[in-house]
Amino acid sequence: MIGKNKVDEKEITLSQVKKHLENRKKDSELSYEQEVTLEMTQKFGKRDPEKAEELVQKISDIGRIKRSTAVMVAQNNPQDKEDLNVLLEKKRYSLSDSDKEKILDLVAEYE
Repeated sequence: MIGKNKVDEKEITLSQVKKHLENRKKDSELSYEQEVTLEMTQKFGKRDPEKAEELVQKISDIGRIKRSTAVMVAQNNPQDKEDLNVLLEKKRYSLSDSDKEKILDLVAEYE
């Protein structure tokens, strides 16, 4: 990325990465790393990019969840409280059971 300025920095979901790389591929040839990333996002980035962003926003609105954690939750699609606890464990969030249920309901709704 020699000669390029960083315009913005934020965490995005795999679906959004996929969309950006597909758009970039239309305009120019992708580097090897970008091609590998695009292949991975095609396998694992199943959710629509707009819906993924909406889900991240709704998860971020619950409790004190940071965007980076909301992206991680949205990408991993936890199915139960145990799965969600594993994702939140390192972040040391202490969410109420009702907040965890809200998150799981949102993930199920956007699946």
